[in-house]
Amino acid sequence: MYVLGRRVPDGSPEHVVVDGDPARLLERVRGENRGGDVHLVGGPKTIETYRALGALDELRLMVLPILTGTGRALTPDVRPDVSLTFMEERGWPKGVVELVYRVDADGKCR
Repeated sequence: MYVLGRRVPDGSPEHVVVDGDPARLLERVRGENRGGDVHLVGGPKTIETYRALGALDELRLMVLPILTGTGRALTPDVRPDVSLTFMEERGWPKGVVELVYRVDADGKCR
């Protein structure tokens, strides 16, 4: 497990790697990963940071049916020119929907 941050979160296993530099952490993950899938869990800033580094090839969004008044921006920190191609959707219990998009490197909308 790799954590982008300055300290190991309380209760973390001993093998957790923590680094506050996104590019350096990405290189470490790539070096130790051996070609397997990596799942990035984070908010808009973390997602945009790793997208800008060219590290995202897929984006999975979980939509929960909760109404919050006027709503809120899904990803206020992600650049608006990011090109995504819709791949699939999947229903989960309680009305949750998972949406899967490919992050296109060529910048062309599909």
